[in-house]
Amino acid sequence: MTEKTDLDKYRPRIKFSELLSFTTSHPGLAVFLVYATVAIAGFIYLITFYSHFNLEVTEYLEITDILVAGIKDPLVMLMVLGAFSMVFVIWAMVYVQAPFSAWLDKKFNKGFFRFIPYVIGYRSTRSFWWTAFIILTLYFYMFIGVHSQNKAEKILSQKRNLVSVNSEATNGAKADFSLLGTSINYVFLYNHESEQVLILPLESINSIQPINAAVVSKAENLSKPSKINTTKPDNEPSK
Repeated sequence: MTEKTDLDKYRPRIKFSELLSFTTSHPGLAVFLVYATVAIAGFIYLITFYSHFNLEVTEYLEITDILVAGIKDPLVMLMVLGAFSMVFVIWAMVYVQAPFSAWLDKKFNKGFFRFIPYVIGYRSTRSFWWTAFIILTLYFYMFIGVHSQNKAEKILSQKRNLVSVNSEATNGAKADFSLLGTSINYVFLYNHESEQVLILPLESINSIQPINAAVVSKAENLSKPSKINTTKPDNEPSK
């Protein structure tokens, strides 16, 4: 019993049975915390994605846009699920590592190597929530940043999300537009010819129709003049 008590101080100060009991007792608070995490992840995605187009998107957003940003992109929702899974993995690792942390604390309790338990032992993970918060921050920054970069590069290089916009601002413009996103008040378009972002109020747009990028690429190839072979064959007699 004494050995188990000694190991408990090296383990996370939370039990998942207690967390489950708290969740069932306070479902509203649990839903709020999950939704807040999704909203934060969505906000990070918006900032990182539009930064690739040199747009300060926060100037055009309302609080409603931030709250639904994470829900509008399924991959962001999946990343949030992965983040909570990572917290569980951290908890399991720290729980299993308790005997090793206890051994480190006794082995290096004095001398120059006293820092070792702080680095790889219980002292670096004892404060479970702080550790989880740091890991979640790094997780969101890395994975959501990579996702937004890949999505932006596909729009810039492969002309993804092409749309036909019926609006006074785009009528007569011989350009390809990609839809970057929408807010409660604006539509964000990328002009591939001018390489600029076009921000249109919703009320100024009559309609938006998706365009197949493959069809556009094929039409561009057909419109290019074919090269005519002007070289003479080897067997043609000279005049």
